[in-house]
Amino acid sequence: MSSKFASRKKNNRQSRLLQALRDFTAADTCYSDGANPLSFRIGEIFTFLSRRDNYWVNVERTVWRHNPLLKTKEYLTVERGIVPVDYIIEMDVQENEGMSSRKEENCPVSSGDHDEASHDNIFELRTERDGLAEEVEQLKRKLDEAYKENATLHERSAQEYKHNLQLVHQLLQQYYAVGETMVSTKEQLAIAQESLIEEQKRSRQYQKQVEDIKSQINKSGNKSAIKLLEKIIQKETKSQANGLIQKTRSESSSDDLMLSCALCHEKMRVGDLASHSKVCSSKDTDKRPTTPTTPGTDMLRVTVTCSETDEKNTTFKVVTKTTHEDYKFSDYEVYRSEGDFEWLQSALEEACPERIVPPMVSHSSLHGKMREGQRFLSRICAHKILRKHHLLNLFLTGEGQDVQKAREELDKKKRKVNNVAEKTLKQEPCDQNAPVIKCQRYLEKFAENLDGLITHLEDSLNKNTVDGPGVWFKSLAEFEPAETYLKVATEALSKICIELENNRETAEEKLIVNDLRSVHHYVKSAEVLLQRVQTAVEMFLHWDKEVRNYEQMKNPGSDEDNPDHASQTQKWAEANSNCADAKTNLEFLCKDLSSELAHFDWRKEVELREILIEYSELRSEHFEKVQSKWFGVKLMVEAPIAPEVRAIKCVEDS
Repeated sequence: MSSKFASRKKNNRQSRLLQALRDFTAADTCYSDGANPLSFRIGEIFTFLSRRDNYWVNVERTVWRHNPLLKTKEYLTVERGIVPVDYIIEMDVQENEGMSSRKEENCPVSSGDHDEASHDNIFELRTERDGLAEEVEQLKRKLDEAYKENATLHERSAQEYKHNLQLVHQLLQQYYAVGETMVSTKEQLAIAQESLIEEQKRSRQYQKQVEDIKSQINKSGNKSAIKLLEKIIQKETKSQANGLIQKTRSESSSDDLMLSCALCHEKMRVGDLASHSKVCSSKDTDKRPTTPTTPGTDMLRVTVTCSETDEKNTTFKVVTKTTHEDYKFSDYEVYRSEGDFEWLQSALEEACPERIVPPMVSHSSLHGKMREGQRFLSRICAHKILRKHHLLNLFLTGEGQDVQKAREELDKKKRKVNNVAEKTLKQEPCDQNAPVIKCQRYLEKFAENLDGLITHLEDSLNKNTVDGPGVWFKSLAEFEPAETYLKVATEALSKICIELENNRETAEEKLIVNDLRSVHHYVKSAEVLLQRVQTAVEMFLHWDKEVRNYEQMKNPGSDEDNPDHASQTQKWAEANSNCADAKTNLEFLCKDLSSELAHFDWRKEVELREILIEYSELRSEHFEKVQSKWFGVKLMVEAPIAPEVRAIKCVEDS
C-alpha cells in the first residue's frame, strides 16, 4: 500500500494541472503544425504538456465519448489540443492532494479493487478501440474500392457515349445519302415513265398505221403483198428491244405491261399510267420541291463569281446554265457591274408591281456584293413568274450595249413618273381583321423582331473587348507577390480569356449578320407589296365615293344647257373613269396575291433555315474548340491551396 501511495504522489508531483477561469469557444482554425484549439467551460481540468508560444499551451483532458452509430456505451478518451494562457490558471499541489483525498473518502473502495477495475476498464476500452479501428479501416477500403469502381464505370460510360455518338452520326449520314438516292431515283423513274408513255403512244400510232395499210392490201387482194407485210412486221417486232410493237392485237397487248408509279409506288397497267400520273402529281403539289439531280426542261441555274481582274474593273462574272425554252443556248457567261444589278431590280419593280421583287442590299466589301448578287438572282430564278421575264433574259444573255440602252430607257421613264404630281388621298378606315391587314401586321412584327436580332449580333461584334475579363485576371495574377493559388488560377483564366477574345470568329458571324439583313429587306419588300395593295384599295374607295357623290348631286329636272350641269357631268365622267382604272389596278394587284405571299413565306423560311444551320454549326465548332481549354483551366482552378505560401506573409517579410 505504501509503495502504491508513494508512486501516486510521485505522479501527482510530476503532472501539472490547469483549471479554466472562464468559458472559451474555439474558432474553426487550421494551423500549420496541426494544433487543435479546444473549447471549454469554467472549472474544467487540463493536464499541462508543453508551452506552444507566449499565448497558447499544449494540454490534454479526459472526456466521455458516445458513439450512437455503433451503439456502444460511453467510454473515456484522451483529447489533446491547445488552450489560451489568459483563460487558465495552474492549480496548487495541496489542492490537488485535497481533491484526491476527498475522492478517496467519498469512494470507500480498496485500492486493490480500484486498480483491478481500472485495468479491466482500460483493457475493454483498448479492445473496443481496436475493433473500431479495424472497422474504420474496412470502411476505408470499401470506400476506396467503390471510388475506383465508380471512376472505371464513368470512364467506360464516356467511351460508350462517344462510340454511340459516332454511330448516330454515321446513321444520319447514311440516312441522308439514302434519301438523296431515293429522290434522284424517283425523279429518274418519273422521267423514264414519261418517256415510256410517249413511246407507247407512238407505238400505238404506228400499229394503227400498219393495220390501215394491211386492211388496204387485203382489200386489193394481193396475197404476195400480204405475206411481205407479215414478214416485215415480224422483223420489226424482233428488232425492238422493249417489245412495245406487238405482232397482233389478239395475241398480246402492250396494256398488259405492269409498272409502278414513281410518286406513290402503286402498280398498274401502262394504259392507266398517264391518267394516274396527273392525279398523283396534283396530290403531291403541296410537298416541298426538291433540287433535281437530272436537269429538267425548265432548269435555270445562275452563279455569280469574281476574280482579280473583276476586282479592278468592279464587275462580276455571271454564269448561266439553263434548259429553258426561252434561251437559245444552254450556257451563257456575261460580266455585269453593281449598277446592272440595281437596274434589274428597279426594272422588275417597275414592270411587275404585283410581285415581290427581291431587294439588292448595298455592301462595302466586294465579297459582300458578290454574295448579295448571288442571293438576288437565286431568289428571282426560284420565282415561277420572274424567272420567265424578258428583263432577266436580257440581263443574263444580252450584250453590254443592250443592257446600257435598257438602263437609259428606265431612267427616262423614272423622270417622267417623278414629274407627275401624285394626289394625296385621305385614308379611309378599313377592317382590321381583313386578311391583308393581318398579313401586314405579321410582317411588321416579324421585321421588328428580326431587326432586333440583327442589332444584338452587330452590338456583340462591335463591342470593344480590350478591357475584357482576361485583362483583369492578368492584373490579379501579376499583382500577387508569390506563387499563391490565386496567382496560378487567375493566370490560367487570363490566358484563355485573352485567347478567346483575340481569336474570335468574327468574319463568319459578320456574314451571318449580312444574310439576316438581306432577309430583313426581303420582308420589307413584301410589306411594300401589301402597302401597294392597301393604297389601291384606298384609291378605289375614294373614286367610288366620288362617283356616288356626283350621282347624288345630279338633279333630274335641271337644265342640261346649264354650265354648272355640264361641268358636273364632266367631273362625274372623270371620276367614273378613274374608279374603273382603280378597280382594274386593284384586281391586277390581287389576282396572284395569295400565291405570291405563299411563295415568299416558303422562300423566307428556306433562307432562314440555311442561316440558322450555318450559325449553329459555327457556334458548335467554337464550343468544341474552347471546351478542352476550359477543362484544363478548371483542373488548375481546382488545385488545392498551399497553406505555407501566403501573400500577406511574403509582403511582411519583404
